[in-house]
Amino acid sequence: MLRGNTSKAEFCRRFGIHRNTLPKYESGERAPGADFLKALSDAYDVSLDWLIKGTEPMRPGHPAQGRSLLADDFEFIPMAEAKLSAGGGAFVLSESMRDYYAFRTDWLTKTLSSVKNAILMRVTGDSMEPTIYDGDTVMLDTGRTHIYDGSIYALRMEDTIMIKRLSLRPGNKIQVIPDNRKEYDAYETDRKDIHVLAQVVWFARVLVRQESE
Repeated sequence: MLRGNTSKAEFCRRFGIHRNTLPKYESGERAPGADFLKALSDAYDVSLDWLIKGTEPMRPGHPAQGRSLLADDFEFIPMAEAKLSAGGGAFVLSESMRDYYAFRTDWLTKTLSSVKNAILMRVTGDSMEPTIYDGDTVMLDTGRTHIYDGSIYALRMEDTIMIKRLSLRPGNKIQVIPDNRKEYDAYETDRKDIHVLAQVVWFARVLVRQESE
């Protein structure tokens, strides 16, 4: 759970263990030593009780939630550094991830084509309002690139990455639809000119924003 999507090689280098040792730790074949556990506890600010037994609280000083927290209950989904444009800005999709956020495994399994296909990105621009607002976070399923009429996708056209609603049209045409029809027009393009990156399956927003001083 703590390792998330960090590669085994990188994780082993960080904590000074052999690459053949980590799989034994993670499978339960071999118990990790005290030094390794202490290093994990310090690096991720988690309690040793949670790390060893899975008992709450996960972090010192956090109240327990009434039952043991099990690693299988959650998956960590990466947040990409790049932003998706819901307007006219251009952003190059980066493979570099900066943060990971926990989601319940059972919900992800029911929602996604595969948990490994999930990625989070933040949206800039207002062309998808009132469905998705500037600053919202979307979850993308990169395993869903087939276009279903009326669904919302992350797509690349030339060097621009954007989120738009797509509609199928005769003659292998695709209509690219902004939900904010007061300020943006829908337009048609050839299917070959659109590279669908992922389907938008979930979004969230902060309702209360901190006022600048």
